[in-house]
Amino acid sequence: MSFWRNLYRVFLVAAAALVAVILVRFFMPKFQEERRLRARLEEARQDVRRTAEQLRELKLKQERLREDPRYVEKIAREDLGLAKPGETVFRFVEEDE
Repeated sequence: MSFWRNLYRVFLVAAAALVAVILVRFFMPKFQEERRLRARLEEARQDVRRTAEQLRELKLKQERLREDPRYVEKIAREDLGLAKPGETVFRFVEEDE
């Protein structure tokens, strides 16, 4: 009787291991897809954070352009190369050797 009982236990352990292997093989692609989707979600969140920071900076620049005439003058001079009437603008160009 002990032999059959041990054989039964070995069979149960083997059957449980087989079921576990089948379940792991079945669900492994789902786990990998979840991991990939979580990584994409984190990338999207970082992209949203970067975009929000850019938006904040642009809104700050827009507010300064509306409120600060000295800032408007600075932008006109540096970015657009404009000058007041009567001023002379000097531009230095580096020559390649």
